[in-house]
Amino acid sequence: MQTVTPSQMSSNKKNLFNEKTFTVWLFIVASSMLFIAFTSAYWVHMSDGVKNNAWLEFDLPVQFWISAVIVVISSIFMQMAYTAAKNDDVYRIPSLLTITLLLAVSFCISQVFAGLDLIKRGLFFSNAEAGEISASFVYVMALAHLAHILGGIVLIIVGIVKASRLEVHKKNLIFINICKTYWHFLGIVWIFLILFLYFAK
Repeated sequence: MQTVTPSQMSSNKKNLFNEKTFTVWLFIVASSMLFIAFTSAYWVHMSDGVKNNAWLEFDLPVQFWISAVIVVISSIFMQMAYTAAKNDDVYRIPSLLTITLLLAVSFCISQVFAGLDLIKRGLFFSNAEAGEISASFVYVMALAHLAHILGGIVLIIVGIVKASRLEVHKKNLIFINICKTYWHFLGIVWIFLILFLYFAK
C-alpha cells in the first residue's frame, strides 16, 4: 500500500494554490464588489426613477440570453479541459481549450449584436432623457463584463500555448486551475447580471 508523505501532500496543495492563484481570487473578490456596486446603483436609481416617472423599462436584447447559453457551454468545456489535465490526458487539453476560446469569441460577438439592437431602439450609452439612464446602466454592466471576458480570452490563449507544449498536466495544474476558476466566475457573473436586470424591472 502506497503512503503519501507530508512533503508530497504539501507539493500537491502548492500545485493548486500559490501566490498567482491567491492574486486571482483577490481580483475575483474585487470584481464581485464592482458588479455588486453596479447593481446597487441600478436599484437605487430605478427606485427614484419609478417614483418620479423617470425610468424607462425595456426588454433585454435576446442576444444577452444567447450569451448566457454560450458562456454556460464554454464553462463546461473549460471544466473538461481541467479534468483532462487532472487525468494527464494532455493531448485533449489544447482542443478543449480551443473550443472554449471559440465560444468566448462567440460570446463577444453576441454582445456586439446586443449593443447594436439597443442602438436600433434608440437606446445609447448617453441618453438625452433622464429616464433612459436605465439603458446606460445596461451598457456599463455589459461593457465591464466584456472587459473581463477579454482578459479571460488572453488567459485561454496562453493556456492553449502551454498545453500545446505539454506544460499542462496533473503535476502542473496551477495555470489551468486559474483559467477554470476565473472563467467559471465570469459565467456566474453574467448569469447573475441578466437575471438581475430581468427581474429588477
